[in-house]
Amino acid sequence: MATIYPQRFPQWAIEQGNRSAERKVFEKLAQLPEPYVVFYSAAWQVRTSREGAQDGEADFIVAHPEKGIMILEVKGGRIRYDASLQQWYSLDRNGVEHAIKDPIQQARNSKGALLHKLRELPGWRDDYLTIAYMVVFPDVLLAGQASLRPDLPRDLLIDVSDLENLEAHVENGFAWFAGEERRSGALGVQRLRLLESLLANSFTLKTPMGVELAQDEARIIELTEQQMHLLDFIQRQRRAVIEGCAGSGKTTLALEKARRLSEQGFETLLVCFNAPLAEYLRQRAPQGVDVYHFHGLCTDLAKKAALGYRAYRTEAEFYDTVLPQMLLEAIGELGTQYDAIIVDEGQDFRPEWFETLLFLLHDDKQGIFYVFSDSNQNLYRRAEHLSALLGVEPFTLYENCRNTRAIHEVVRAFHHQPELLTCSGPEGRAPEIVYFASEREEEEHVRQILHRLVTEEKVEAAHIVLLTTRAPEKTPFVPGRKLGNFILSEWGNRNWRKSDIRVSSVHRFKGLENRVVVLAGLEDNDPSWLDPLLYVACSRARAHLVIVAHERSRNRIQTILDRGRL
Repeated sequence: MATIYPQRFPQWAIEQGNRSAERKVFEKLAQLPEPYVVFYSAAWQVRTSREGAQDGEADFIVAHPEKGIMILEVKGGRIRYDASLQQWYSLDRNGVEHAIKDPIQQARNSKGALLHKLRELPGWRDDYLTIAYMVVFPDVLLAGQASLRPDLPRDLLIDVSDLENLEAHVENGFAWFAGEERRSGALGVQRLRLLESLLANSFTLKTPMGVELAQDEARIIELTEQQMHLLDFIQRQRRAVIEGCAGSGKTTLALEKARRLSEQGFETLLVCFNAPLAEYLRQRAPQGVDVYHFHGLCTDLAKKAALGYRAYRTEAEFYDTVLPQMLLEAIGELGTQYDAIIVDEGQDFRPEWFETLLFLLHDDKQGIFYVFSDSNQNLYRRAEHLSALLGVEPFTLYENCRNTRAIHEVVRAFHHQPELLTCSGPEGRAPEIVYFASEREEEEHVRQILHRLVTEEKVEAAHIVLLTTRAPEKTPFVPGRKLGNFILSEWGNRNWRKSDIRVSSVHRFKGLENRVVVLAGLEDNDPSWLDPLLYVACSRARAHLVIVAHERSRNRIQTILDRGRL
């Protein structure tokens, strides 16, 4: 049997309801013998200095090491062509006729785009290669017809009767191209492997995680089928909004997409809201991807444009209005900067900031612009209508692949659609909760917790973060202070020692994570304040969560925990 990617006709295609023709062809192609390799719904992007970003896609790509590559374009329903309008039509099962693209032109375009992309691959041997193409009409019968147009001979067409002997017709298509071009170019095993690496690149993303807190171990998180579909989905989109619950891998996906775009030659910007998250992304992004937090981007481009001082009355005015306006002026001076922009933490961006970022694209119509967001993390209460702003419907991720299930049950209690959220992680330890009645008692609780985790349970200090509900310098846990046997160090301090306990506010830690989170300073029981803050803070813990809360919060927190267990 042939190797086919994916192994089964994907669920997302079944749910779309208009891909029954492709499904028929998929099932037949899966029966081809070895060594055929088949790729369904293949897509790629290329960038040229003259034409900029170009999309390439094909319904099916069939590869054989000795025969070459065959592109199959599938058109379902009853087919009609109007020569006077040069327009193709398809009549669906409900009797509705739709205008469709010229299938043979699509196939030709795919051939050129694929060849261009293959030549970009490191190690690709540019010997002559047969890249053939055919059109499949799985719902019609072409009995007795020699050709449909001069560029559509019968040899390049497959109808419903041909599907029963598909291998012979595919081989006939290869032979037709070899005769037409008077030579045949084999793909070869080495180039077939490179083709697989391009169109069916499986990968795993590693992130450190300790379910057993006594061990310093790493957990491998494989992208879920939904996330893999997402990467394929946005491959075909120039604009996309991806919404996901905390822990659904949005930041990981944003990094992976930035890597892919950069490797394909796109000038790429990865921008977020939080400065600590930007530093985290910068350390992990590949060379060639520009990484900024939004206000850092404003400041940097304003300096490059040599813009002068701007007066402001309040800090909020400076960050919300003055710096973004300076970015807009800088773009006017410096010109466009990027082919692709990826925004993480989109829920924290003001709507007008997106409009300004769009001006950074070389191509304001076809430039790539993706936004990853979580409306539940909107601590700054900013506009959440990203899909309306960009003119696209959001793609939603519901699977939490960061936290243990024990932590997930707490986090889901704060989500506006908790019944939709799932978690595939290990069971994990139940979160710990301790209550205090005074500031001194709070300090003592935190000191004892840190001592127990590091000294008794052998958790490395580097795997612990102490989160505060306010800026740490406005709490008892001021960076630089000694607490028990530990020195508290600001999370962003690059000179921290491995024996230090790092501390951060919940707001500044958004988008980041650690193995163990100790959350202190819960002194209010107002749900409008407590719920969104707990949603963000608790979801930062991958393996273990400790909450230190005031007695007045006890009833509210217990209600939340009970709700999460339902």
